[in-house]
Amino acid sequence: MTPEPERPAGTAAQAPEHGLRVLAEAASALRVHTPTGWRAVRDDLLARARRAHRPSAPVRGRHALGEYLVACDVVVGELREAVDGVAGATAVGIACATSAEDLLERVTVEVSVVFGEHLPTTARAVRDAVGARLADLLGDLSPGAAGVDVHVHVGDVVVDAAGLGRSPRDGA
Repeated sequence: MTPEPERPAGTAAQAPEHGLRVLAEAASALRVHTPTGWRAVRDDLLARARRAHRPSAPVRGRHALGEYLVACDVVVGELREAVDGVAGATAVGIACATSAEDLLERVTVEVSVVFGEHLPTTARAVRDAVGARLADLLGDLSPGAAGVDVHVHVGDVVVDAAGLGRSPRDGA
């Protein structure tokens, strides 16, 4: 065991005082930086909480071999891809509602649209894209255009297609 180094006289008495001074400086620095730092951390924490695994509600489908369940998250991903195929629009958010029997009843699609697009035409194209993708995904149990309420909400209008967060479409 190595001997403890010798301390100059008075150092032991100064140690608690020095520690308190360092603690006071650290606390002061935290008080100065915490509000803005907390805002950045808070946004990150909220984003992480939103991304956390949550069980996805099932949506019932049917094909030649029988009925099956598709996770609502999968339905939303497929619908997002279909909506993003509509010229001049992109999906910002998609929500699905199902019955107690897990049958799809309602889809709400929030879109961002390029300025100058005819909104009723774009909304109709979004509804058609959603209906077609649901028919592919859910088979015989697909509610179709008449069986499910598809609500289209224009949540944003951007100046050009670059504002949609994807490359401009050529009408496809």
